Amino acid sequence: MSIPKRIVESRKGSYLLKVAGYSLYEGIGAGSGISSPVFTIGGYNWIIDYYPDGDTTGAEHFALFIIVPISNVKDLAVKYNFTVLAHDGKSSSNNEYPTEIVTNIHEHPKYYLKKKTLEASKFLKGDSFRIRFTIEIIKEGPLEKTVHYSRDDEVTASNLSLVSLLETGEGADVSFIVGEDIIHAHKYILAARSPVFKAQFFSPMEGKKKGSIEVKDMDASIFEAMLHFIYSDSESLPVFDEVEGNRPATVALAQHLLVAADMYGLERLKRVCEKKLYEFLDVDNLATTLALAVQHYCSDLKDACMHFVKAPYVLGAVALAEEFEHMITIYPTFFKELRQLNTAAEPY
Repeated sequence: MSIPKRIVESRKGSYLLKVAGYSLYEGIGAGSGISSPVFTIGGYNWIIDYYPDGDTTGAEHFALFIIVPISNVKDLAVKYNFTVLAHDGKSSSNNEYPTEIVTNIHEHPKYYLKKKTLEASKFLKGDSFRIRFTIEIIKEGPLEKTVHYSRDDEVTASNLSLVSLLETGEGADVSFIVGEDIIHAHKYILAARSPVFKAQFFSPMEGKKKGSIEVKDMDASIFEAMLHFIYSDSESLPVFDEVEGNRPATVALAQHLLVAADMYGLERLKRVCEKKLYEFLDVDNLATTLALAVQHYCSDLKDACMHFVKAPYVLGAVALAEEFEHMITIYPTFFKELRQLNTAAEPY
């Protein structure tokens, strides 16, 4: 049975969230949350994450709600609205939050609700309250930038000069042997960006360095892409342009580059790869992506995978993938955590 990856529905819809047993979650602790069931609006799947004591220490006086998309929602502009409802279903201007438009879908809207205000209001009744979330898809496809910063040109010019050093090898003082390729680079540039390279080149414990270093278990194209990121400090990597339109190749590239980023302590590049894998997440690559997220401690990517797989029919489709068995060996607590995730949603 084929599983449709997308269902076309109306472009605007609302989800009514009822929080029952409000007092039971008192003192659950900052950062501890529960999730709503998956719901579909505009052809995309969403969940609401609810943090009764906020998401960070010091924010315990505020309940936090975050709208999280769990579908592939690249290049999407969304309008959100958050309203606390009285038990008769009515709302008023003083309990309706300003409409928020988000053009970067990775910036999840956060709504804070002061607990003392809620507890003293008419909205909390019978130890429960209700919130209406309205989501409207206002644009799909590539998003145009509405603001241009002239400073971007200055940064680009500086980056290009460093990339040219990598491309020409001018002034290089270290060589890497990657498979059959020899790649020339500059120790100080690498050390400035990577703590691993810094220790490798300049730690007194490492002793005298050789002029060339062999890199094992990595393809030359991946190593070169990593160096390009180091020299350019840009999230726009030409290597992704080369595989544009090829979904499996893009996913494989992002996975290999994430491993390289983790190996050399490049946290920003690691996040770039996580975002790319999140954008392309589907039933075909979920098993390999989840295994990778667990192995390399990508907590956000792991959470996104878990929220995705708990959606109706997704687990059955993922379990048919050849990589599923390998993923289970990497992540033996998968089913236990999935049950906990589903159980946490039951109060809704």
